[in-house]
Amino acid sequence: SSALEGQTCVGFGLPCPRAPSAMGEAGPGDVGLEEGAQGPAEIQNKTKPSTMSTTTKVVAGVAACCCCCCVVAGVVILILVLVAIPAVVCSVNEPSYADVLIKDLPGGSKFTLDSMSVLPPQSLYENLRAELYDTWTHNASGYTYGLAGVHEAPMILYNGTKISGNWENVPSQVRGVFWMRGNGVPEILATLQYGEWFEDEKILLFPNAPFSWTWYGGENPPSSIDFNHVYDFIEARSLAESQGEGNITVAVSFKPCPEGAECQAGSDNFTFADIQSHSDGDLTAPSVMTSYVTWTMEDMNGVEPGALWYRRVSLYCSQVGFGSYELTKIIDENGERIEPYYSSYVAFMEGAPHIIWSGFGEGHHLV
Repeated sequence: SSALEGQTCVGFGLPCPRAPSAMGEAGPGDVGLEEGAQGPAEIQNKTKPSTMSTTTKVVAGVAACCCCCCVVAGVVILILVLVAIPAVVCSVNEPSYADVLIKDLPGGSKFTLDSMSVLPPQSLYENLRAELYDTWTHNASGYTYGLAGVHEAPMILYNGTKISGNWENVPSQVRGVFWMRGNGVPEILATLQYGEWFEDEKILLFPNAPFSWTWYGGENPPSSIDFNHVYDFIEARSLAESQGEGNITVAVSFKPCPEGAECQAGSDNFTFADIQSHSDGDLTAPSVMTSYVTWTMEDMNGVEPGALWYRRVSLYCSQVGFGSYELTKIIDENGERIEPYYSSYVAFMEGAPHIIWSGFGEGHHLV
């Protein structure tokens, strides 16, 4: 046999064919191979992955992935439906607690600032605006705004909503100025003392009015607040200016304290209230916001009666809490500071100013 027998040919790693013999056996130049022998092409074809097999695997993988995506999407849709249905049911069944007042209101079903029995004197707003700095006018609404300091803002709100002939009729528990302690959005101070009180129904209606609310005016969020990153998404100035986008009236309906609330169950001395907002002052139905979200005030037995309330915010017929905070009175009905709440408020603000809505602008009887 040839010297090539038993060797391998470089580049293929396969046995080399035998040299031709005198008997006419196939040599290197011949097309034929020994019977049963395999050429390089055949062996390559056997060792090379099948193109059809790879394609099939890819298609199968894509199909499996699509199936997974469909399953996940179906689960997400199912969850959304299961979440949405209870919310819609609660919304449809949410009554307007203030609709009992409609029969006796001069304006029928609508109650706004113009419906108040006593309006603030125009000179009051003029004097209070003089205490603000860096003032501006919102172009879309014409509403006016300005900044006030940490100590000045509470008293500006107190004086701006203590309207003679009205203030005396409001329950003492809601007179004064409140700090929305722990509120996740950049709202800081609020007053409830300028409102129309209905003694028989124990309902307080307070309309959208200047000098009744403040927003955070600092450049950086307060360092002590939870979820202070929310301040990066909800810009305080824009939130304040949105006051011009809707004429909201809020109804505070006092009731006996129910089981499970922060107040003493069964107590009926201004320790619990349901809160609803009414778009454009329409008392026939709660706003979309309070149709889906339940608001309550629950007395927490603070340093004095009415000084500390749990402002519960909940979803799904009051079953899931979300965004609740403590409504903390820092100025009492006599205009005096309430400690230790006032000092805690000052520490929270870290010297940052407040944004205050100061008027409706030119062309209104209350500018």
